[in-house]
Amino acid sequence: MNRRGANLLAGIMALIGAHAQVLFDARPGTGPTDQGWSYAAAVGWAAQDFTGSAWRLITTAAPGEAAGYARRLDPPLDRRAGFNVLLRFRLPREVHVRDDRAGFSVTVLDADRRGIELGFWRDQVFAQADQPLFTRAESAPHPFDAEPVELTLSVRADRYHLFVNRTVVLTGPLRDYTAFTGFPDVYEIPNFIFLGDNTTSAAVEVELFSVALIRPPRVAWAADGHLTWEGVPEQTYTVEFSADGRLWTPAGQVRSDTGRFTSPVAREADLGFYRVVHP
Repeated sequence: MNRRGANLLAGIMALIGAHAQVLFDARPGTGPTDQGWSYAAAVGWAAQDFTGSAWRLITTAAPGEAAGYARRLDPPLDRRAGFNVLLRFRLPREVHVRDDRAGFSVTVLDADRRGIELGFWRDQVFAQADQPLFTRAESAPHPFDAEPVELTLSVRADRYHLFVNRTVVLTGPLRDYTAFTGFPDVYEIPNFIFLGDNTTSAAVEVELFSVALIRPPRVAWAADGHLTWEGVPEQTYTVEFSADGRLWTPAGQVRSDTGRFTSPVAREADLGFYRVVHP
């Protein structure tokens, strides 16, 4: 298939795609609640402040404290089409009294309330199982305390892949946590994301720099022979080429500070397809 074939693929991707969303950016100095998030604390002794480059949440002041940020996402999260959640953070301090609890957790649930909850210690990350409920599942070592890391939680079909600084460190099946019957029962909420300390068995000091949601990009074929799309500023997208629509190889990478991305088609003489992926 020639350029028209690439144009057709771009049109199909546009039908299933949606614009990327910056969900939180600490650089203006405002917190998550000023940018569309809800905040709750169990005891009320959690502290929040701006460090000059990140928004900091501290839950170590009182035993049993739990606090964090949550929001519902729109349009709905479709795991079949796929989506990525990007988080840049640092974990200076984390304490826990149980091996299956963590001071910092990230929970993402799609439109069907299927998703994953990840727990972070300063030196590792692990997934929460759904059978038995909220027990330690797959895990991987990584230092989260020394410097900010870029985390990408990629959800596709029935699995997730966790990238840290663009390297896969953890993968596993999506879970169904709706069997939980405690309070608050956030696991019944579709299109849901939570960041923070959600347990009285651990505590944390975490620095949040940014959060973004990346859906399949709306790719267009420009008259000048370029692929164009809108995405998250300061992110790198990969253009891939396939001769048969099954085996894909990288054809280039594109980064933009504005969120508008343009890529020349390096293989314009080849028969085949092009697509844009992240990460």
